[in-house]
Amino acid sequence: MKKLVFILLISIGFSQINSAKQGFGLNVGDVGAGIFYHRHFKSFENVKLGAIIRWADIRPAREIPIYNYYTNQYENRNTVSLAMFPLFGTFNYYPFEGKIANNFSPYLALKAGPVLVLDADETINSFVKRWTKAAASVTYGGIFGVGVEFRQPGKIHYAIELSYDLIPLSNTIDGYSNLNGTVLSFSVHR
Repeated sequence: MKKLVFILLISIGFSQINSAKQGFGLNVGDVGAGIFYHRHFKSFENVKLGAIIRWADIRPAREIPIYNYYTNQYENRNTVSLAMFPLFGTFNYYPFEGKIANNFSPYLALKAGPVLVLDADETINSFVKRWTKAAASVTYGGIFGVGVEFRQPGKIHYAIELSYDLIPLSNTIDGYSNLNGTVLSFSVHR
Protein backbone atom coordinates (compact mmCIF):
# COMPACT_ATOMS: atom_id res chain seq x y z
CA MET A 1 0.00 0.00 0.00
CA LYS A 2 2.88 2.37 0.75
CA LYS A 3 4.24 1.80 -2.77
CA LEU A 4 0.85 2.64 -4.26
CA VAL A 5 0.66 5.91 -2.30
CA PHE A 6 4.21 6.80 -3.37
CA ILE A 7 3.46 6.09 -7.04
CA LEU A 8 0.31 8.22 -6.90
CA LEU A 9 2.23 11.11 -5.32
CA ILE A 10 4.87 10.98 -8.05
CA SER A 11 2.25 10.84 -10.81
CA ILE A 12 0.34 13.82 -9.39
CA GLY A 13 3.45 15.95 -8.95
CA PHE A 14 5.14 15.22 -12.26
CA SER A 15 2.40 14.32 -14.73
CA GLN A 16 2.27 16.38 -17.91
CA ILE A 17 -1.38 17.22 -18.49
CA ASN A 18 -1.91 20.36 -20.55
CA SER A 19 -5.26 21.38 -19.07
CA ALA A 20 -4.15 20.89 -15.46
CA LYS A 21 -4.41 23.71 -12.98
CA GLN A 22 -2.48 23.38 -9.77
CA GLY A 23 -2.12 25.21 -6.51
CA PHE A 24 -1.52 25.03 -2.80
CA GLY A 25 -3.22 26.10 0.38
CA LEU A 26 -3.60 26.09 4.14
CA ASN A 27 -6.25 24.32 6.18
CA VAL A 28 -7.32 24.63 9.81
CA GLY A 29 -9.64 22.11 11.39
CA ASP A 30 -11.06 20.63 14.55
CA VAL A 31 -8.24 18.09 14.93
CA GLY A 32 -5.30 20.07 13.57
CA ALA A 33 -3.87 22.21 10.80
CA GLY A 34 -1.73 21.73 7.74
CA ILE A 35 -0.97 22.45 4.12
CA PHE A 36 -2.07 20.88 0.85
CA TYR A 37 -1.28 20.68 -2.86
CA HIS A 38 -4.08 20.23 -5.39
CA ARG A 39 -4.30 19.69 -9.12
CA HIS A 40 -7.31 19.83 -11.43
CA PHE A 41 -6.86 17.34 -14.28
CA LYS A 42 -10.05 17.80 -16.24
CA SER A 43 -12.57 20.63 -16.46
CA PHE A 44 -16.06 20.40 -17.91
CA GLU A 45 -18.75 23.07 -18.02
CA ASN A 46 -19.87 22.65 -14.38
CA VAL A 47 -17.40 20.05 -13.05
CA LYS A 48 -13.69 19.88 -12.22
CA LEU A 49 -11.93 16.58 -11.53
CA GLY A 50 -8.57 16.37 -9.80
CA ALA A 51 -6.52 15.20 -6.87
CA ILE A 52 -5.29 16.62 -3.58
CA ILE A 53 -2.55 15.62 -1.14
CA ARG A 54 -2.70 17.09 2.36
CA TRP A 55 -0.42 17.09 5.36
CA ALA A 56 -2.08 17.72 8.70
CA ASP A 57 -0.48 17.89 12.14
CA ILE A 58 -2.98 16.48 14.62
CA ARG A 59 -3.34 18.45 17.86
CA PRO A 60 -5.60 17.28 20.70
CA ALA A 61 -7.98 19.69 22.39
CA ARG A 62 -6.51 18.79 25.79
CA GLU A 63 -2.97 19.89 24.81
CA ILE A 64 -1.93 22.85 26.94
CA PRO A 65 1.26 24.90 27.21
CA ILE A 66 2.69 25.15 30.74
CA TYR A 67 5.38 27.60 31.81
CA ASN A 68 8.32 25.89 33.55
CA TYR A 69 9.82 28.32 36.07
CA TYR A 70 13.02 26.28 36.41
CA THR A 71 13.92 26.41 32.71
CA ASN A 72 12.07 29.67 31.90
CA GLN A 73 10.42 28.02 28.88
CA TYR A 74 6.98 26.84 27.87
CA GLU A 75 6.38 23.10 27.58
CA ASN A 76 3.41 21.30 26.05
CA ARG A 77 1.52 18.75 28.12
CA ASN A 78 -0.89 16.07 26.87
CA THR A 79 0.55 16.26 23.36
CA VAL A 80 0.57 13.63 20.62
CA SER A 81 2.90 13.16 17.66
CA LEU A 82 0.39 12.28 14.99
CA ALA A 83 0.24 13.31 11.32
CA MET A 84 -2.04 12.37 8.46
CA PHE A 85 -1.52 12.47 4.71
CA PRO A 86 -4.79 12.11 2.76
CA LEU A 87 -4.49 11.50 -0.99
CA PHE A 88 -7.93 12.20 -2.38
CA GLY A 89 -9.54 12.27 -5.79
CA THR A 90 -11.65 15.43 -6.06
CA PHE A 91 -14.97 16.24 -7.69
CA ASN A 92 -16.04 19.91 -7.66
CA TYR A 93 -19.51 20.81 -8.96
CA TYR A 94 -20.26 24.46 -9.86
CA PRO A 95 -24.10 24.76 -9.92
CA PHE A 96 -24.13 28.47 -10.89
CA GLU A 97 -21.37 28.41 -13.51
CA GLY A 98 -21.94 31.30 -15.94
CA LYS A 99 -24.98 32.58 -14.01
CA ILE A 100 -23.19 34.83 -11.45
CA ALA A 101 -21.17 37.87 -12.52
CA ASN A 102 -17.90 39.18 -11.10
CA ASN A 103 -15.92 35.91 -11.29
CA PHE A 104 -17.60 34.56 -8.14
CA SER A 105 -18.11 30.76 -8.39
CA PRO A 106 -19.64 28.78 -5.50
CA TYR A 107 -19.15 25.01 -5.64
CA LEU A 108 -19.86 21.71 -3.91
CA ALA A 109 -16.90 19.41 -3.27
CA LEU A 110 -16.57 15.65 -2.78
CA LYS A 111 -13.21 14.03 -2.10
CA ALA A 112 -12.30 10.44 -1.26
CA GLY A 113 -9.27 8.16 -1.10
CA PRO A 114 -6.57 6.61 1.07
CA VAL A 115 -5.17 8.30 4.18
CA LEU A 116 -1.70 7.56 5.57
CA VAL A 117 -1.53 8.12 9.35
CA LEU A 118 1.86 8.35 11.09
CA ASP A 119 2.07 7.88 14.85
CA ALA A 120 5.42 8.83 16.37
CA ASP A 121 6.65 8.09 19.88
CA GLU A 122 6.22 11.28 21.95
CA THR A 123 8.90 10.17 24.45
CA ILE A 124 11.73 10.49 21.87
CA ASN A 125 13.19 13.99 22.04
CA SER A 126 14.95 14.02 18.67
CA PHE A 127 12.59 15.15 15.92
CA VAL A 128 14.32 13.10 13.22
CA LYS A 129 14.46 9.90 15.30
CA ARG A 130 10.86 10.32 16.41
CA TRP A 131 9.50 10.51 12.87
CA THR A 132 11.83 7.97 11.21
CA LYS A 133 10.60 5.34 13.69
CA ALA A 134 6.92 6.33 13.40
CA ALA A 135 4.29 3.62 13.07
CA ALA A 136 2.27 3.89 9.86
CA SER A 137 -1.27 2.79 9.12
CA VAL A 138 -3.50 3.31 6.09
CA THR A 139 -7.22 3.93 6.15
CA TYR A 140 -9.77 5.40 3.77
CA GLY A 141 -11.78 8.56 4.14
CA GLY A 142 -13.70 11.29 2.44
CA ILE A 143 -14.65 14.94 2.53
CA PHE A 144 -17.75 16.84 1.56
CA GLY A 145 -17.85 20.60 1.54
CA VAL A 146 -18.91 23.90 0.04
CA GLY A 147 -16.67 26.63 -1.24
CA VAL A 148 -16.31 29.77 -3.28
CA GLU A 149 -13.74 30.34 -6.01
CA PHE A 150 -12.71 33.88 -6.92
CA ARG A 151 -11.41 33.82 -10.50
CA GLN A 152 -9.16 36.34 -12.17
CA PRO A 153 -9.02 35.65 -15.95
CA GLY A 154 -5.50 34.60 -16.94
CA LYS A 155 -4.22 35.13 -13.41
CA ILE A 156 -4.15 33.47 -10.02
CA HIS A 157 -7.45 32.21 -8.58
CA TYR A 158 -8.36 32.12 -4.89
CA ALA A 159 -10.74 29.78 -3.09
CA ILE A 160 -12.15 29.32 0.39
CA GLU A 161 -13.82 26.06 1.41
CA LEU A 162 -15.64 24.80 4.50
CA SER A 163 -15.74 21.02 4.61
CA TYR A 164 -16.26 18.07 6.89
CA ASP A 165 -13.68 15.26 7.03
CA LEU A 166 -14.88 11.68 7.51
CA ILE A 167 -11.75 9.70 8.38
CA PRO A 168 -12.42 6.58 10.46
CA LEU A 169 -9.39 4.76 11.84
CA SER A 170 -9.12 0.96 11.75
CA ASN A 171 -7.73 0.95 15.31
CA THR A 172 -7.41 3.52 18.09
CA ILE A 173 -4.29 5.68 17.71
CA ASP A 174 -3.26 7.98 20.59
CA GLY A 175 -6.84 7.99 21.86
CA TYR A 176 -8.39 8.76 18.46
CA SER A 177 -10.86 6.33 16.88
CA ASN A 178 -11.42 8.76 13.99
CA LEU A 179 -10.09 12.05 12.66
CA ASN A 180 -13.49 13.53 11.75
CA GLY A 181 -14.13 17.24 11.97
CA THR A 182 -14.77 20.50 10.16
CA VAL A 183 -11.97 22.07 8.13
CA LEU A 184 -11.58 25.59 6.75
CA SER A 185 -9.29 25.75 3.71
CA PHE A 186 -7.74 28.69 1.84
CA SER A 187 -6.13 27.99 -1.52
CA VAL A 188 -4.35 29.75 -4.36
CA HIS A 189 -4.09 28.18 -7.80
CA ARG A 190 -3.32 28.97 -11.38
